Amino acid sequence: MTNSGEIAERVRNGQPLDHIPVVDFHCHLGASSEYYYIPRSGPRQVAQHMDRFGIDHAVTFCIDTTSDVAAGNRLQYEATEALPERFSALTMLHAGFPQDWAALLEEGHRRGSRGIKLISQYQGASEHCIDWSPVLEFARDKGWAVLHHQWGSAERLEHWARSFPEVVFVIGHADGLPYAGVVGKYENVYQCTCACFVVGPFATVQGLRAVMPAEKILYGSDALDLDFGTGIGPIALSDLPEREKELILGGNALSVMERLRWPVLSQQ
Repeated sequence: MTNSGEIAERVRNGQPLDHIPVVDFHCHLGASSEYYYIPRSGPRQVAQHMDRFGIDHAVTFCIDTTSDVAAGNRLQYEATEALPERFSALTMLHAGFPQDWAALLEEGHRRGSRGIKLISQYQGASEHCIDWSPVLEFARDKGWAVLHHQWGSAERLEHWARSFPEVVFVIGHADGLPYAGVVGKYENVYQCTCACFVVGPFATVQGLRAVMPAEKILYGSDALDLDFGTGIGPIALSDLPEREKELILGGNALSVMERLRWPVLSQQ
């Protein structure tokens, strides 16, 4: 295993990875979070920035977490309607307002949402006190993925994965070591690499690979909160085989899209 393959060399030389499919499975569109303004955040500007890295497609959701999520969701839908070949939207829900879930999910379904984003940890709610069953029932027959910032205990994630095998579950950040057994056991559970460069709180890409199949790991950047490159670099420069890097950077995401019958596949 070596970090001297074509992917690593292209990254070192500042060249886009346009020789392989690259799909970012953890991306935010929006001009601001609760803490700062994000310039050049329009979908066409973001798509141009993606081209710099060779990113073909991004799965997006709100960057705001504590305000009314409906406005942020609509921004994602508008981006996917304008550039369906570049973006797929997930519908964010607010854990503190379950009375709003049905309307948000119905609107997302009408607007072409490809799944759900959960982030209870930033919304003042205790994850283990939330019943996501109605949400997952809605997602069950729609070819949707559900990405959560943090699923709580491994036992909790396993319960959802076992109860809803039609839904693809994505662990949103690279804290997958506690979830490794669930990822390996259930074909509908995937691990995202998001924040894998933050040593300590999160696992490295090689650390993830040591405890789970390469085929279950998805590249995620956390852009526009972070940058696309902070997610690509640790994968490209890791000591993984070239084929595993290709799978993590995009091949696995395309397999997920094919499994869920997302129409974006025909546009790659």
